[in-house]
Amino acid sequence: MKNKQEIGLQVKINNKIYPLTLSLLLFSACSTKNIKKETKEHNKTINYTHLGIDVSNSTKKEITQAPKQVIYDGLKGDFQGNYELMDFIDMMVNTHNFDRKELNRIFSQAQDYNYIPMTRTDCTSTIIHRPLGTWDRYKSCFIYDRNIQRGVEFWNKYSDILERAEEKYGVPARYIVGIIGIETAYGVNFGKHRVIDVLTTRAMLGERRSAFYTDELEDFLLISRDIGLDPTETMGSTSGALGYGQFMPSSYIRFGVDFNHDGVVDLWNAEDAIGSIANYFAKNGWNPSIQEVAVRAKYKGNRFKKLKTGYKTKYSQYKLKRKHKIKSRSKLNYRGPVSLVKLGRATYDELWFGTHNFRVITTYNHSALYGMAVYQLAQEVSKRISGS
Repeated sequence: MKNKQEIGLQVKINNKIYPLTLSLLLFSACSTKNIKKETKEHNKTINYTHLGIDVSNSTKKEITQAPKQVIYDGLKGDFQGNYELMDFIDMMVNTHNFDRKELNRIFSQAQDYNYIPMTRTDCTSTIIHRPLGTWDRYKSCFIYDRNIQRGVEFWNKYSDILERAEEKYGVPARYIVGIIGIETAYGVNFGKHRVIDVLTTRAMLGERRSAFYTDELEDFLLISRDIGLDPTETMGSTSGALGYGQFMPSSYIRFGVDFNHDGVVDLWNAEDAIGSIANYFAKNGWNPSIQEVAVRAKYKGNRFKKLKTGYKTKYSQYKLKRKHKIKSRSKLNYRGPVSLVKLGRATYDELWFGTHNFRVITTYNHSALYGMAVYQLAQEVSKRISGS
């Protein structure tokens, strides 16, 4: 047993330890509270670089209030708070020296394209691709009397420019005219959708091809600045295509040429558009030595199901003739492999041979129907020009 002296000493030690322990615990609690408070304040300053704020000299009150104020004064509208777009704006400012306030103005007016009411037309893909008569419906969208006459008027107005493009690039004028007629009806319809809405929506809302459309948006803003367009007013296609030839912005930059030599590549200018379309075909493999683009073929029966068809197909003319009894209806000087193109009519299928240059046309739009529409519109306009 402990004597009284030992017990008194233990009590004295405990009395000293307890206050010390309590003090340490209180200090720890205060420190933890301060850390949490500092962390909370720190989190309020994250991502300020998106907003262009220098917080180094700001008071604590200014820092905590800044995000709400700057978002309101900067990026507004459907894309307010979209960090993908904030990063994109940072890139455009730092890489291309764009003005941040101007970009905020532009993107504050951009609308989510998914919520803009669409006007349905008779030439939507769902109507065109019904089982029978596909070609009849597709053709009626582009090859009709008024559009053919517009083509004649366009050719007459720009005959010198078309001749110069044909001479320089080796692409016949009629196919340049055909492209412009299919794409914009010779400038009647440059598109019914704001390009800024289409490209921003497709780029910034996580669509499958968002990376592609982000690049297109970047190119679109560069083009707009270079030629003095207001991006919020520019109209284009449902994909964001531009001008007489409906070039995507990347194709605009890659293939566009200043054909009127005014120092600006402007594809809403017919002369620049003519030269640019010819340049596109030349760079995609147009062969001036091949005269034919497409020739009607004949086969036994009314519906063709024997072989695979489409612009990607390539068949030996010799084998088609000997093995499958398929041959051209008129003389074909072209000796290379042909594509088999089937055009579904209401009561039968038309079959065509497409040459190398037909396949070049389909690089513009990956569709055999598109390639054939360009070809046939070109022929119809050319016939009226020549009076035949």
